[in-house]
Amino acid sequence: MKYKLLPHEEWNRLLEVMPMHLIPAPEAATVAIAEDDDGEIQGVLFLQLQLHMEPLVIRDSHVSFKRLQQTLHNAIADQKGLCYFAFTDNPAVARMAEICGMEPVPVQVYRKEIR
Repeated sequence: MKYKLLPHEEWNRLLEVMPMHLIPAPEAATVAIAEDDDGEIQGVLFLQLQLHMEPLVIRDSHVSFKRLQQTLHNAIADQKGLCYFAFTDNPAVARMAEICGMEPVPVQVYRKEIR
C-alpha cells in the first residue's frame, strides 16, 4: 500500500469509494488515502475542521444562551448542510443545547494533542 495526501484537484477520485454526501468540503479538510499497486483507493481518512460552540461565559443572569446560540446560527444559516457541535459534560449546558434544538449525538470523543 502507498499512503499519501490526496490533492484537492483529485478529490473526484473519492467518488470511487464513497458517496458524495460523505465527502467534506476540501476547503475545510485534508484526506489521506491508501492506494494499492494498481493505484486504486483502498482506504480513506479525513482530517476536517468541525465548528463547535465553546467556551460559554455567562456573567449576568439576564444573558440568554438561546439568543447567543441563535446569533451564531443566523450568521451561518445560509450554509445548508453545515453542522456544528456543542461539547459539554455539564448537564445544565446540555439541557440548554437541547432547548435550542440541538440533538445529542451518541459518540465517543477522543483527543490527541500535537506536542
